[in-house]
Amino acid sequence: MWSRWSQHVRPYLFTLLLLSFIATVASGETAWIKYIEGILALLSFVLSFHAARRMFQIVGSIFITAGIACLLWAHVPLQKLPLLLTSNVMLISLLYMLPFVNHAIRVGGYDRHLSRWLQVKGGRLDTLFVRSLIVSYCLSLFLFFAALPLMKRVLGKYLADVEESTAKRFMASSILPGFGIVAVWSPVEPLVATAVLLTGVSYAKLFPWMFAFSLVLLALGSLRGLAYRQKGALETAAALGSSYETRPTHAPSWSHTFQFFIALAILIGSAFLAHSIVSVSFFTAMTLILLPFSILWAVMKRRFNRFVKISRKKWQENTDGLRHLLVLFLSFGFFNAAIAQTPLFTWLSGPVQAISAWPVLLYICIAVLFLVLPVLGLHPLVVMSVIGLFLPPVLEVISPLSIAVVMIICSLASAFMGTFNSTVTIMSGLLQVNPYRITLWNLVFGVVFAVVGVIAGLLLL
Repeated sequence: MWSRWSQHVRPYLFTLLLLSFIATVASGETAWIKYIEGILALLSFVLSFHAARRMFQIVGSIFITAGIACLLWAHVPLQKLPLLLTSNVMLISLLYMLPFVNHAIRVGGYDRHLSRWLQVKGGRLDTLFVRSLIVSYCLSLFLFFAALPLMKRVLGKYLADVEESTAKRFMASSILPGFGIVAVWSPVEPLVATAVLLTGVSYAKLFPWMFAFSLVLLALGSLRGLAYRQKGALETAAALGSSYETRPTHAPSWSHTFQFFIALAILIGSAFLAHSIVSVSFFTAMTLILLPFSILWAVMKRRFNRFVKISRKKWQENTDGLRHLLVLFLSFGFFNAAIAQTPLFTWLSGPVQAISAWPVLLYICIAVLFLVLPVLGLHPLVVMSVIGLFLPPVLEVISPLSIAVVMIICSLASAFMGTFNSTVTIMSGLLQVNPYRITLWNLVFGVVFAVVGVIAGLLLL
């Protein structure tokens, strides 16, 4: 009974939390509005906790318990507790808005048009690999998990005559890395937003570097296609060629592809403009413009009614799905705010800053944590949150930009090799293979990803 009632109430409560966040921003963080936001955050946490995944329940319990202990230690009145729960509401609000732009892309048919770039006649596995990686890079930016079954379905047609084990490895190795590569600069990626919050670096300063590093990673990822030039020999090339010849293809649309990238540029440009004019953080600006942008896009494509229909149909499911990350974000934000009230960081600053004298060692440790812990079942956001606890003293010694770059790039290796990551889990279901096999297939590129992250961080010291 409680479970069904809370499942029904959560989407409406999360919506009120979003509206209170917008009201707080619009009012210049008026105290009483901020307190209402904190009360709604507390209620959202209580109603979400029992329905969250076990990992988030455990981590959330630890953060909340430790946070309350810090409040008692620092003699902070418990009535201030709601105010300490608001620091990460922006991240939840951003996640709330993301499905709307997803719906706008799908009703506009951009997912179908971009996937047609996979259907250009080729006959070589290596060229198809590169094309698949690039299309995944583009589609996953806003379609997220919905891009996985779409790309698997399209690629499956053209790999139907290729040996099954080769085809499955090909799809896992060419589709999944695109998710991680584009996410390193994505303006809607929670790991990027979290790294920005933890380090205090401006996204405007971060963006050009991350975009450049993503192109480097895309080039390195494309080199993996060379393995299929030799591996398949004549049989796979002939089988792939026959698949292209016997199945109907549709020419990709240059105009729709161009429209997609223009819309992306407008979205990012609008967020930067709002960030400058309204004097809010970039991700707050992105949160505020995602829904108006999506509506305007649907209107311009004359798909507004369909956009509204899909949004209404998916709203409750999408919104209730936030409960897992809401438990993590609110509990971690609370602990971070609570521990800042204590002298603990002052005590730790000496030993932590001593470690900072060897940035290479520090960055390698960060990379190893992000490579190993997600494979063992820890969500990369949890790993980043724990690392973030020790950052304040480090940021006094090492460039915040450098640390942000290392954390973002290394954490996003989990997008294609984190055994329990959502993308890997979904792909394992689509391919009907063990997720650890996908981890093994992408392990070497995951290490390359982390090495690039460490080198990039060292270059920006």
